[in-house]
Amino acid sequence: MPQPQIIYTVIDDSGERGTTSMNLQVGFSLSQFGEFAASMATFMDALLSGKIESAEICFGLSIVGLTSNTALSSSDVEEYGAFKFDTVESLSVDVNIPGIDELIVASGSDDIDLANADVAAFVSAMENGLSTTDGTIQPTDVGEKDVDVLIYARERMRASGKRR
Repeated sequence: MPQPQIIYTVIDDSGERGTTSMNLQVGFSLSQFGEFAASMATFMDALLSGKIESAEICFGLSIVGLTSNTALSSSDVEEYGAFKFDTVESLSVDVNIPGIDELIVASGSDDIDLANADVAAFVSAMENGLSTTDGTIQPTDVGEKDVDVLIYARERMRASGKRR
């Protein structure tokens, strides 16, 4: 199992954010990692002039064998698929996937081809969730409202951020 990590986000009085992270030992339960994260936040808080806004527990997963693990020669992470979904309460959920394959974009358009089998499978998984051993896991918004319906799917370009 890859090493777990806790990422803390600190916010200052002007709204600027910074992060710090800690790698942790493997072999503990999610509740134990949560307890550690809360306790460590208390110790860190005593050192800060800002405030801890959030803590995230991250677990790396090996996906070797689950993906192609090869970038195509035409791949570009600045080209992304912008998928906008609504929840059952009509709240927006955006999923932006970098490096989309041009083959899933409808010819002469920036629309992602919803008839493409791979696109349809992804949209179905977002709208209906995925079955696991102990039940179905459903994507949600930050308020835990289930994703319900796709509003649009389009190709977009991200600014480079690199000097050339």
